[in-house]
Amino acid sequence: MHVKIEDIKPGYQVKEAIMAATATPIIAAGTILTEQHIRFLNAFSIQSVDVIVQEEQLVLLNPSAISTRSLSGAERMEQLYFKTLNSVKAEFQRWQSGMNVEIARVRTIILPILEYILEQPQQFEKMSAYARKDEYLYHHTLAVSLLSGLMAQKLNYDKGLIVQAALAGFLAECGMSKITMSLLSKKTALTESEYKEIQNHPVVSYKMIKDLKLLKPEAKLAVYQHHERMDGSGYPAGTKGNSVHILSQLIGLADTYHALTTDRLFRARKSVFKAVEIIQQDLFGQFDLSVTEALFSLVAELSQNMQVTLSDGSTGKVIFISPVNKTRPLVQLVNGEVIDLVQRRDLCIETAEKKTAY
Repeated sequence: MHVKIEDIKPGYQVKEAIMAATATPIIAAGTILTEQHIRFLNAFSIQSVDVIVQEEQLVLLNPSAISTRSLSGAERMEQLYFKTLNSVKAEFQRWQSGMNVEIARVRTIILPILEYILEQPQQFEKMSAYARKDEYLYHHTLAVSLLSGLMAQKLNYDKGLIVQAALAGFLAECGMSKITMSLLSKKTALTESEYKEIQNHPVVSYKMIKDLKLLKPEAKLAVYQHHERMDGSGYPAGTKGNSVHILSQLIGLADTYHALTTDRLFRARKSVFKAVEIIQQDLFGQFDLSVTEALFSLVAELSQNMQVTLSDGSTGKVIFISPVNKTRPLVQLVNGEVIDLVQRRDLCIETAEKKTAY
C-alpha cells in the first residue's frame, strides 16, 4: 500500500526496497521505519512509500476503512508473512552474534502464521511471490517450516507433532548463521572447501539445538538428518534406508521442494509441476513414498486454478489434476480450449503462478 510521506508513521514496515539517486537501496525491504528513517526519506524528497500496513495503522490513515472494507485473505497473509519474516531475520542476526537458540522465541515467531496456514493452506502458494533472491535464507527458513507443518497435517499427525515438524523445519538451517556470509550470497560455483563448509551446516544446526528441552528427540534428529536420503546419497553421515527418520525425510522434502520452486542467485525457479516431476523421477528412492505423496497431494490441491504458461507459449489455467498424473493436468487456455497434458506429451508447463484472490 503506497502511503504519502507526510502520512508515514514510525512502526510501518517497508514492502519494497526504497531507491533514490543511488546504486543501492537507501532503505531495505522489510525495514521497520523509525523517526530517523522518515527524516532520511524527507531528505531524499521521497514522495510516497510502499508499506505493509497493519489493520490498526489502516484505521489511523483512514478511520472509515475498516468499517467499509475488511482485508482479504491474501492481504492478511501478506501482512502476517512479512511481519514473521522480519522476526526470522532478527533471530538469524542474534545467532550470528553468538546468542543461543531460544525455543520459546522461535515458537512465538512461527505459531501465529502456522495456525493461519493450517486453517487456510491455499494461502501457502502466495508466498512464492514474496521471496527475494538476496534474502533467500530467511524466506527459505520460513517456507520450509510452514510446508513441514502442512505436510505433517496431510499425514494426519497430531497437533503436537505438527508443531514439532514446523519447529524442526525452522531450525534445520540455523547452522547457516555460522557459515561465512559471503558464501550465502555467492553467485558462482562453490569450491570444494566451500561446499564442505555448507554441507556441515546440519551438524552445526544440531549442536545449536541438541539441549533444547521443548524440542522432541525426533525433531532434533530431523534437524541433523534433513539432508540424508534413503538411498544413502545424502549428508553429513550418508545414512540410508529406514535409519533416516520419517520426520527427517519430511523436513528434507520440504527443503528440496521449496529450493526447486524459488528463485535463487544462481538458479531460476521451476514450476511446481516441474518440481514434482523432478522429485518423482530424478529423486526417486530418496524419500519414503508416504512423504512424497503428502507433498504431491498438497501441491495438487494448491494448484487448482493456477495460471500457467505452456512450452509453446500459450497460457491458461489448471482445471483438473489427476491423482495418477499430478504433473500433467487439464489446462483450459484463454480461448476456451481444454488441453489434456497426459495426451499432449509434446507440451509441458513452463511457469505456474497463483493469481486468484481468496
